Amino acid sequence: MAIEQVQPRIYKIPSVLGLRRFAQWLVVGDERLLLVDSGIDGTIAEHVTPALHELDRSPSDITDVVVSHADVDHYGGNGELRRVAPQARIRSSAEDRPLIESWAVIAQQRYGWYRGHGFDYDEGTWQWLEQAAGPDTPIDGTVADGELLDLGGITVEIVALPGHSAGHIGVVHHESRTAIVMDAVLERGLYTTSDELISPPPYGSVGSYRETISRLRSLRPARLGTSHYAPVEGDAAVAAFLDASAGFVDDLDVAVAAELATEPQPLEHFWRAADAAVGPFSEMAVELARSVGAHLDEAVEQGRAVTSTSVDGRRLWASA
Repeated sequence: MAIEQVQPRIYKIPSVLGLRRFAQWLVVGDERLLLVDSGIDGTIAEHVTPALHELDRSPSDITDVVVSHADVDHYGGNGELRRVAPQARIRSSAEDRPLIESWAVIAQQRYGWYRGHGFDYDEGTWQWLEQAAGPDTPIDGTVADGELLDLGGITVEIVALPGHSAGHIGVVHHESRTAIVMDAVLERGLYTTSDELISPPPYGSVGSYRETISRLRSLRPARLGTSHYAPVEGDAAVAAFLDASAGFVDDLDVAVAAELATEPQPLEHFWRAADAAVGPFSEMAVELARSVGAHLDEAVEQGRAVTSTSVDGRRLWASA
């Protein structure tokens, strides 16, 4: 089975990406068909097309694509979509659009961000990221918070869920209390299909990530549609998932604060200490540094930390 019906007209397309769960989502209206995320380069042929065939549909029936955010496993199939579903209108948030449309931009601003602090992904990870991103593909426009998509017989709302990325968005069907949030909230990290915690939850803004958790609580969804998790179904499971997401932020804040001292230290120092405190993480561990950096930025904004620059030009943090 290539597709799972979660609610009437709402479907999950599950697969596996490396060691982790992976999914795209479909919302099927009488007049329009919405795909949420295009996966990596190859996902459309390997997973989305077979899933559509189970519904007696084809890629030519896709009318709308919403890309939740700028990460290669969420937009890398856009080039494929252009070939097999040229009629589909692909959109994202305005904030994430430049990264989604250009490998050079996302490689520098998202994945190459760590290099400015003296560490990096390994070469194999860089090769995978570039391949997964597929060819640079211009998209058709943007969507904004509060925008309604009437698909015919079902209407969904675009909701802004920033934090993991500056412009992360989700899709909510209020009648069934279904929130397709993809990577907007990330519990305590990413798990293997055997539920072993292996990767950290990256976010670029502590305040935005906390606000997204709060907004999802206020929406009171009965289920969360995610990219990389087992089903989050029922009020209790949703509450537990959001509590765990908020708990990680609290724990990381404590771990970062514990390392602030009078002696200035680079990001790598705080990252390694945080990995020991809230991990350790065996895959994509460098991603934790983005969250650590967000906590350090917040500490500076709140007057709890000060910054300086090392002789080699790297940013340092110390207690205020």
